[in-house]
Amino acid sequence: MAERILCVLGKLKAGGVESVMYSYYRTIDRTKFQYDFVYEESSDFDVPEDITALGAKSFKVPDVSSVFKYVSAVRRIIKAGKYKIVHSNLNTLSVFSLFAAWTCGVKYRILHNHTTSSPVEKKRDFLKKVLRPFNVLLANKYVACSDLSAVWMYGKRRYKNGKVTVFRNGIDVEKFSFREEDRTEIRKEFNIENYKVIGHIGRFVSVKNHLFIIDIFKKYKENNVYSKLMLVGDGELLESVKAYVAELDLCDSVIFTGVRSDVDKLLSAFDVFVLPSLYEGLPVVAIEASAAGLPVLLSDKITRECAVTDAVSFYSIDDAKIWADALADIEEPDREKLSLQMASGPYNIHNCAGELEAYYSECV
Repeated sequence: MAERILCVLGKLKAGGVESVMYSYYRTIDRTKFQYDFVYEESSDFDVPEDITALGAKSFKVPDVSSVFKYVSAVRRIIKAGKYKIVHSNLNTLSVFSLFAAWTCGVKYRILHNHTTSSPVEKKRDFLKKVLRPFNVLLANKYVACSDLSAVWMYGKRRYKNGKVTVFRNGIDVEKFSFREEDRTEIRKEFNIENYKVIGHIGRFVSVKNHLFIIDIFKKYKENNVYSKLMLVGDGELLESVKAYVAELDLCDSVIFTGVRSDVDKLLSAFDVFVLPSLYEGLPVVAIEASAAGLPVLLSDKITRECAVTDAVSFYSIDDAKIWADALADIEEPDREKLSLQMASGPYNIHNCAGELEAYYSECV
């Protein structure tokens, strides 16, 4: 019988940490390990139907902001399921699910960190730093999505001593590989067949730096009239970004798609991908863009572990003109060749899932 693992998520969104864990679950040997998912009741989405069809159970619990209700609900789930492994993916907020697991005597309490410091969000950064040591204390298995996030959560000494295991944010490389037919379909849908398309995928929150993206595009478009900016996603800052686009008289050139379920097709339709984030753990969307054979321009605040093809470059977020000039200098790449670079790389989900299976096997 498969060992059931309680996988703790936060508010389910389109993409992000949950998409990574779903990819792992779809790929691991489910005759050996089955996931059950815990997520917050205020989530934008539910666990996908294909995930539950594969045998996963899902549990809605009060938001982690209601600490006592949250801990009580997680404790009830753990006791009913008699889990030996709890795999928490809430970064520093994992302290609450890990506390529930610790009080229930769960043998293996995995803390999986997906983030780093957030210096531009001072209150959040302060909370992270306060909670960080309690997370490390309550967990007894330490995991991170990148070397950078490992050092930030667990410290250099613990990382160098081999106490932390890094599992890359694996993706289905074949799914995201460049396809000419997808490119044709999407570009026809948005009537952008004859334009150079600069793309970005991410929630409209401060860390993604959308206003800076608009500044980049404004400068780029001055000398590149036949260009469009496509912004994919939703979020609390969407309306303010739209207002900024209108202020700069760019409404005819910026496309807001909303949340889309066909990110793989959209990536094929882009000509370049930009992600000038203020900070990241390891952005899976950058890996997906690389799998699509795109030139990828990233903030220098993002870990160099994202340089998974020859077409990934990093730039300072102090000057939008630097980015605009970089966009202008990009030559059309051999996208199929770049996609092939990803197939045998460390971010192929089939390789990543095998490593995670081995990790669970050591536990049980």
